[in-house]
Amino acid sequence: IGNGGAEYGVRGYISAYDSQTGALNWRFFTVPGDPSQPQAQPELETAKVTWSGDDYWRYGGGGTVWDSMVYDPDLDLLFIGVGNGAPWNREIRSPGGGDNLFLSSIVALDGTTGAYRWHYQTTPADNWDYTATQHMILADLKIEGEDRQVIMQAPKNGFFYVLDRVSGELISAEPYVPVNWASHIDLETGRPVETEIASYLKTEQIVRPAPFGGHNWQPMAFNADAGLVYIPAMQNLSVYNHPETYEHQAGPHWNTGQNDQAVQDNPLASLDPNYLAPVLKHLMRGQLIAWDPVRQQPAWQVALPSMWNGGVLTTRTGLVFQGRGTGDLVAYQSKTGEPIWSFPTGSGLIAPPIAYEVAGEQYIAIMAGWGGAVGLVLSQPEVQHSAPGRVLVFKLGGQAKLPDSSPQPLVIDPPDLVAGDAEISAGLGLYNQHCMRCHGVGAVSQGLVPDLRAMTRTTHDIFDAIVLEGVLAPVGMIGFKDVLTPRESEMIRQYLIQTAHKQQDLDNESSTWRAFRTWWFDQFGWLAAKMI
Repeated sequence: IGNGGAEYGVRGYISAYDSQTGALNWRFFTVPGDPSQPQAQPELETAKVTWSGDDYWRYGGGGTVWDSMVYDPDLDLLFIGVGNGAPWNREIRSPGGGDNLFLSSIVALDGTTGAYRWHYQTTPADNWDYTATQHMILADLKIEGEDRQVIMQAPKNGFFYVLDRVSGELISAEPYVPVNWASHIDLETGRPVETEIASYLKTEQIVRPAPFGGHNWQPMAFNADAGLVYIPAMQNLSVYNHPETYEHQAGPHWNTGQNDQAVQDNPLASLDPNYLAPVLKHLMRGQLIAWDPVRQQPAWQVALPSMWNGGVLTTRTGLVFQGRGTGDLVAYQSKTGEPIWSFPTGSGLIAPPIAYEVAGEQYIAIMAGWGGAVGLVLSQPEVQHSAPGRVLVFKLGGQAKLPDSSPQPLVIDPPDLVAGDAEISAGLGLYNQHCMRCHGVGAVSQGLVPDLRAMTRTTHDIFDAIVLEGVLAPVGMIGFKDVLTPRESEMIRQYLIQTAHKQQDLDNESSTWRAFRTWWFDQFGWLAAKMI
């Protein structure tokens, strides 16, 4: 069992418990602790010299093992994927340089004792939240005429890796999505060759991929008969900035080491979400990629309407299933990518389907429901999210019908705006820092949490009690009085009132003018995607 929450000041580890008694058998820490003290494991003494400065261990270091792990019973090896650094910014985390082991690494441990066996670091000195926690697949491949026992991964950093799982030797690595932080992986050293875009210490940089990654937690799948890995991939980018000053915030607060004010000052940050969405659809795109791990190239790929989509299932009968953010569950032919079946579920899909059999009859099941980081943060009009979360099961000849789940229109009735431009701008910055990750860019919710533009007058009256005192903590909305003052809370509220009034104005625009503006921003997004 691993842990999560690197940005909250966590030190990563994985623990093995006795399944019968619950007793802790062993624990492996992924990053060193206090450098002035003996380390918990001998390999951490070696890892310690790859860190610098006196503060990394106070920040936790990161390296959480929050997603994929896989066990090879023949080798008795447990492979774990290690996450990003805390904070992301390596100039703050480790100002004197260093690779910062074992961040962003695949680590092989003895399955019985937890002893270190080998590691491969996909992103030395991680600077961009490029975790290596993504799905790992064990396979036997014939490469250059030789049978190899391999482990494969498509981590966030945009490169697809094939490693020898016995020794950890890098066999090959190629980009599966557009990347600009590194030109290639040097097969002699096993290291990425960073470009000048990789560093944002002195200059703001637009980096591909974004922290969302070229591939996130949604599982990929391998079909041995087709010889292909099916990756729920993403093309995206993000602005990275080094802050003038940095102060670590303890407790449940996000620490990335980024310049939030610079992001706020970006013209796109103040763009109305209704017009930001057609821009982002060109800059943030989803794909299903059938990747040949031997040739290290795509065999086929399908462009998807939204960036955030579901995990993948492939079957021995030559099918590939994936749920889309638009709500469609789609089946493809595994070797060609030809779509052969789809079903509209009425809800965005991010989970992977599963296949099972009962009494000789086969079923496909999926947990239908929208969520995750992108589902909270980004406004994607093409995504369907009105239906409740539910498990849907399919079989040949199934006749069941889903109940209607049409979305209810927002009722927006804000109070008068009384703040000036300076207060509203400050409110935007505070919102982006403390609220946006759950309530969305521009306060546009995808339906998972309340849309703050539609707050009732009663909610406005008790805004401080909610935001500062945490009266809704039992349902997930904690209080922020330890980091926000009443004046700052009011600035956020005034910003939200402004966004509500803007939405009212947009709703009252003529359909012709609105269509033209949407078209213009769509063209702008297309051009921006070509230029970046």
